[in-house]
Amino acid sequence: MFKKTERNPQLDMFASPVMQLCNRASKKYTDPKAWQNMFFRLVTSKIDEGLFEVLFPVGKKSGRPNAYIRVLVAMSALKEGFGCSDEELFEKCDFDMLTRKALGLERLDDAAPSIDTWYLFRRRICDYQEKTGIDLMQQVFEQVTGRQVQMLNISGKCVRMDSKLIGSNIARQSRYELIQTTLVKFLKANILDSLPEDLREKAEAYIKEDSSKTVYRSDSDALQSHIQSIGEFIHAVLQHYPKESALYGLLERVFGEQYLVGDDGKVQLRDKKAVSASSVQNPNDPDASYRDKHGQKVQGYVTNITETVEQRDEDGKVEKPSIITSVQVETATFADCHFVKEAIGNSERVTKSTVEDLYADGAYQSPENRKFAEGHGGMSLKTGKMQGGARWELVPHEHDDGLTVREIATGKTYEAVKAKTNQGKRERWRIPWNNKAGWRYFEDTDIEAQKLRKQIESLPPEEQHKRNNVEAAMFQYSFHTRNGKTRYRGLLKHRMQAYARCMWMNLRRVVVFQLSAFQRTIFALFGPLREAFGWLVMIFANLFTARAVCRVSPRMAA
Repeated sequence: MFKKTERNPQLDMFASPVMQLCNRASKKYTDPKAWQNMFFRLVTSKIDEGLFEVLFPVGKKSGRPNAYIRVLVAMSALKEGFGCSDEELFEKCDFDMLTRKALGLERLDDAAPSIDTWYLFRRRICDYQEKTGIDLMQQVFEQVTGRQVQMLNISGKCVRMDSKLIGSNIARQSRYELIQTTLVKFLKANILDSLPEDLREKAEAYIKEDSSKTVYRSDSDALQSHIQSIGEFIHAVLQHYPKESALYGLLERVFGEQYLVGDDGKVQLRDKKAVSASSVQNPNDPDASYRDKHGQKVQGYVTNITETVEQRDEDGKVEKPSIITSVQVETATFADCHFVKEAIGNSERVTKSTVEDLYADGAYQSPENRKFAEGHGGMSLKTGKMQGGARWELVPHEHDDGLTVREIATGKTYEAVKAKTNQGKRERWRIPWNNKAGWRYFEDTDIEAQKLRKQIESLPPEEQHKRNNVEAAMFQYSFHTRNGKTRYRGLLKHRMQAYARCMWMNLRRVVVFQLSAFQRTIFALFGPLREAFGWLVMIFANLFTARAVCRVSPRMAA
């Protein structure tokens, strides 16, 4: 049964920590600028519990009341903020008074949710998203962040974004280990009695086998033979089980990614190069995909973070902090340029303002994004250097359709000749070149890319630094990962982790900003008095020194 949290709980003088603490500890406990009180005021108390009412059945016999929703959601943000395990989190919720204060558990007899309740709540969120496609954690993140943006009056007209590869909590497996472990998971989840006796004996042998030892003890030819034989066995097993069997889809997917079945019904092993990077990397996390980015090999996901650019005054001091407004998590093969449109929509929904300037790196450049920027109120897409090197400099003629081509490395110049394709539908230019065709061709898209490259390189350094500052957000986001891996498996759980982590990061930014703003205000008020007091101290010190010199006796002076 769904039940909201009591907004104004009745405090008990014997159960309240404030009444039991000494004066100094009580002041720190109730300090409005302390992190626990800021967290409760800016995160816990701002969570709209009504969003999660859909997770609980409606009816007379709907069970006991649920645990406090805002406490469960806030616990996720605290867990990612502390970087602790589940057991450590619940230990803090039971015995750490500051953590309990941050969650709104002010009385000593307030019971924190049990770990089973927390797991059930997270499972319900994932199941609801799988059924409906609605991400409740995203809605909570946008709602809490929107309140912070409104409180600080932060402008969302200028944003920046970057992506980060995040590894899943899975082990790297060889090809045989992947196939064998997927088969074993399927066999253990189903009854073996439906198999013929010969297949049942092989199934039992595969269940008892240690695939890592098989790989270690086998040479290349023997291992290929093992992979071929297990593929034939899987093909036979799939024929004897109905498609509704547990893990049938996963085993069928792995078999289709690793093998081919010819017209004659024979099973053939696919070439390694023909296996897609989006294929299953480990049966314990079927959502994870593979990506090699500049030598960084990851089996997992990619997280894209969009944040506002901090606003500064004439002296360079920060007037408004940077706030994360959009978080997106997809499989590792998802290209960076595909994040832009949705990220801009998310950011504008949170800040209630139209994005005018977007700072990103060259991976976000694409014809679709440039077209989207033009149609989005002329949004300026300011990126770093475009991907790929520039070998040619293309200079169109002003008075005719000619094109001058200069090779940057050698400085050689060519006058390109107008040419057409065989179909005659597309015009292009060509220069003589030492290749099979005897020509090097250039099209309008190459000229546009050249213009865009020059435009990007002409950006002043202060504009380029605005994009570089997003690296701090990416570092903080992955701060608690181990070797670039999270504690989670599955796309939906990684999304929940990303929202919770960024919720904590936003809180820390707001806390640091408000403390620094308070200190600047105090210094502005008492700075002149402090300076005048310093002059008085110096004057009295000089007078004291002069009197001391005058009192020195002639004998001592001699």
